[in-house]
Amino acid sequence: AVRERGGNGPGGGRPWCLPLAERVLLVAVYYRTNLTMRQLAPPFGCSPATVCRVIKRLRPLLALEPVPRPVAGVERLWIVDGTLVPVRDRTVGASSRNYRFSANV
Repeated sequence: AVRERGGNGPGGGRPWCLPLAERVLLVAVYYRTNLTMRQLAPPFGCSPATVCRVIKRLRPLLALEPVPRPVAGVERLWIVDGTLVPVRDRTVGASSRNYRFSANV
């Protein structure tokens, strides 16, 4: 989908140091782990500036398309991802593996 939306660019110019699949993975890891660009550069073998350029270029291409209005009688599949957020209130949080109280959001 990213390739069809122009993920490789218009052509010409300097080629990317990472293949498209690794660039998409880099953006996914960036959003999933919330690491800084300086932390993401060494595992992918590139500079922080390259990480910044990849994220800026592919961010809009990875955005979800608007969901059409629901049609009666058609089932939809929704995927929901949870993230643990640290909380101080022990009534809303549960102890996680790192022994901190957190809520699944």
